[in-house]
Amino acid sequence: MKRNVAVLAGGYTSERNISLNSGKQVFNTIDRNKYNVYFVDVSRQGLFCEINPQQLVKVDMNDFSVTHKGEKIKFDFAFIVLHGSPGEDGKIQAWLDILQIPYSASGVFASVNTLHKAACKRLLANTEVKIPKYVILNNPEAFNIEEIIEITGLPCFVKPNNAGSSFGVSKVYKKDDLIEAVNIAMQEDNIILIEEFIKGTEVSCGVIKTKSEEFVLPITEIVPKKDFFDTEAKYDPNLSEEITPARISDEETRAVQSYASFIYDFIGCKGIVRIDFIIRDGIPYFLEVNSIPGMSTESIVPKQIRAIGRNITDVLTMIIEDNF
Repeated sequence: MKRNVAVLAGGYTSERNISLNSGKQVFNTIDRNKYNVYFVDVSRQGLFCEINPQQLVKVDMNDFSVTHKGEKIKFDFAFIVLHGSPGEDGKIQAWLDILQIPYSASGVFASVNTLHKAACKRLLANTEVKIPKYVILNNPEAFNIEEIIEITGLPCFVKPNNAGSSFGVSKVYKKDDLIEAVNIAMQEDNIILIEEFIKGTEVSCGVIKTKSEEFVLPITEIVPKKDFFDTEAKYDPNLSEEITPARISDEETRAVQSYASFIYDFIGCKGIVRIDFIIRDGIPYFLEVNSIPGMSTESIVPKQIRAIGRNITDVLTMIIEDNF
């Protein structure tokens, strides 16, 4: 008997439309010969299963099911493709844990600590992983610009602490522009990360681990045609190049893959994860963990999976079966 797999996408943040796009790709890619697949849109109004493009049925949150034409369909597995909240912050996982429903993504602890950029850096602080200098502003109302610049230098990046896809990120060259950058970041989050700019080669490495197999994927080099890899550059192929495998040395490749695998295990990640670094003078500096990375056709991880000659449908099956 086929298992019922629900693909959860959407969410509450600026990444909602990106998540829906990734979710549809996963929905279309999962093997129909093995699973009954349902698309579930997650919003503040609830979870809604798409029976067809014209009909949405509200999910019963008590047991993760829907009733359609008098038939109750209970979902056996959740494939989470929720960028931002409530996926990357672990909220949906906590609910699924209570219901004892298995899912594809990292658990609550790893999700909370990877979306919270400062928490992730603090977790890694006493390891061998190199981290850019940074300052955290909690509910910033008053802060000393001179003290911040003394730590991070200029230029520096100002980022919302709990956000992805570069929403609310600014690169600041002059201290007089710092306040405006903080205000932009606060539109996404009330905790702000101000981080040292490291001039180097930006790279990203996908990691997938299950009980039976694990892949530390080929590294992708990110070459933005704008000043940095902002939201627009991430989703407009004309504004950046994503080169797989990255044009880096074998030694740098081994270092990035080794750090990516270590971080995945150290934080307790699960399923498909992407970890970003910037390489300066041969040394990778950790930037962030994407615990639920983009999965559209042109996203980085699907490209890396194709680069090793693996079928993405088979990889999704591997992740689902790992939970049973």
